[in-house]
Amino acid sequence: MILKKTAAAVMASAMILGSAAPYLGTALTASAAENRSGVCTWDYVDVRNNADPDAKSTGWLDKGDNIGITEEEYDEDGKLWYKITYVGGTGYVPAETISESSVNNTTDFESYLSEQGFPESYKRYLRQMHEAHPSWVFKAQKLGIDWNKAVMEESVIGRNLVHKDAPDSWKSMEKGAYDFDEEEWYELDTGFVAASQDIIRYYLDPRNFLSDKYIFMFENLSYDPSIQTIDGVEAILKGSFMDGYYTCPDTGETLSYAQTFMDAAKESDVSPYHLASRCRNEQGTYGAPQSLGTVSGYENYFNFFDVQAFATATLTAGEMAARYAATEGGAYMLPWTNQYKSIIGGSIFLGKGYINKEQDTLYLQKFDMTDGGNGYFAHQYMTCVFGQANEASGMINAYSSEVLNSAIEFKIPVYDNMPEENCLKPGATRDSNDYLSNLSVSGTELSPAFNKYTQAYTAQTTADSIVINASSFSGDASVTGIGSYELSNGTNSFSVTCTSAGGTSRVYTINVEKIKTEEPKQNVEKEQKKSEGPQQSTNNSDNDKKEVVTVNYDLNSDGSVNVTDAVMIIGHISGKKALSANAAKLADVDSSGDINIADAMKIINWIKMI
Repeated sequence: MILKKTAAAVMASAMILGSAAPYLGTALTASAAENRSGVCTWDYVDVRNNADPDAKSTGWLDKGDNIGITEEEYDEDGKLWYKITYVGGTGYVPAETISESSVNNTTDFESYLSEQGFPESYKRYLRQMHEAHPSWVFKAQKLGIDWNKAVMEESVIGRNLVHKDAPDSWKSMEKGAYDFDEEEWYELDTGFVAASQDIIRYYLDPRNFLSDKYIFMFENLSYDPSIQTIDGVEAILKGSFMDGYYTCPDTGETLSYAQTFMDAAKESDVSPYHLASRCRNEQGTYGAPQSLGTVSGYENYFNFFDVQAFATATLTAGEMAARYAATEGGAYMLPWTNQYKSIIGGSIFLGKGYINKEQDTLYLQKFDMTDGGNGYFAHQYMTCVFGQANEASGMINAYSSEVLNSAIEFKIPVYDNMPEENCLKPGATRDSNDYLSNLSVSGTELSPAFNKYTQAYTAQTTADSIVINASSFSGDASVTGIGSYELSNGTNSFSVTCTSAGGTSRVYTINVEKIKTEEPKQNVEKEQKKSEGPQQSTNNSDNDKKEVVTVNYDLNSDGSVNVTDAVMIIGHISGKKALSANAAKLADVDSSGDINIADAMKIINWIKMI
């Protein structure tokens, strides 16, 4: 870049003259930085909010992360910084941490992306990936599933979990996930609780993982012996309890873990890299009791893939895994009395149960977005919401440079009606408690009675105005929509919104019906006909003549309208005493075609007026 070279020349001149390098503070214009991109070459680097090593850190890059370069700026010491765009947003990093490349936005590649049907929000990441790996093939996997539908299904309690020590914003506050009385989350598996909808959105959004570090969650996981080698498997297992050899407790054979995974790939038609990564992710660096054969009561039974590993009221997930491994006479080489049988049999289970059912990427094994004969959403290999990201993060290290330069295929999901921008990871320090602790309307009762999990209510009143009161469970949450409101006749709709400290919102709606109060119809006549019903007499103070006021509320024909007439309607409604044909005709006071409590209330209101 011309500006970059000019800046370097100015700095060089300053050094020759013996003076300190000037603080240029000059940024490239957006047009000058157009189509610049690069890859982070450091293991870790902080992204800062200014071109200053002491500026606030707003995120970080890992080795292999792809970035876009929008500006250049020198700090006070003459050090060059790039302003970048990355998955986490924007910020500044030292230029020395980035290997820059010029993005090759060829017409052919742009046409290919459009033909595949990738949205614009995907393309900026795929251009960077294509520049770094021109042989890789990116295919848009059109799922035909609405984004909000997918989020709703993945938010079912128990379907996605996070560790109990995760940030509060990552943990769900929904019914069945959080105990408001004890102020703690329910453990749905040992050490794990339900994931919040915000963290589910983040990991569900494929755009957040279109980088070298995570792209392999979209790799086709079928076995390809021309690409996948034993050296790659050994690279994945290095430093773990599977680095090297093992001895089968029942046969005494000593075998190589890496060769065992290669054998498993041939038997299951599943990538050995995927199999080795899956076991390392499931069992950890040092192994778990079910992979070490040390579960009490199930010694020397092995379950490397945690098949049927879920906690019950009496058994831990590890005990359930060992119990399955001890199954007699089952398929998949059961019982798994040594490591070899567990890895081979578990691989066949994985292939038949997932990869051969269209769940042939890590992403689709975590988020079941294909049918494959077993429906949608529920057939998921793991419950940890970021399990697929953990497995994918080390995959690139398993491939030789020769393999990485080959045509590896990636199937990248695309949902219908996706948000225009990436779903961001929720903040680490703020919770998602967006519940109300109470909600009320002055002068009336809510129907149904208030419950923090219920969000829709109705109410009735004859008042001209109401006051809506509400408060939040969390002292850090805010509530809007409360206060005084005038009412119109008929239905009036109100919304009360509780917003958590983490930015999530829950909307409670109240439909208040204002009941119109009308004066009863009166016929003032000089004479009363018997057929017209009973009469009440009043004195006319002007001419001292009696006028007869005829009303149609005298159900029992006793010559007056009183509470007994209202009681007759209530008795009829409750089924205690039926009305006569004439009384039934009069009982429909509001002419609605139905006799109900509103008719009784009109009579009572009339009695109050007289």
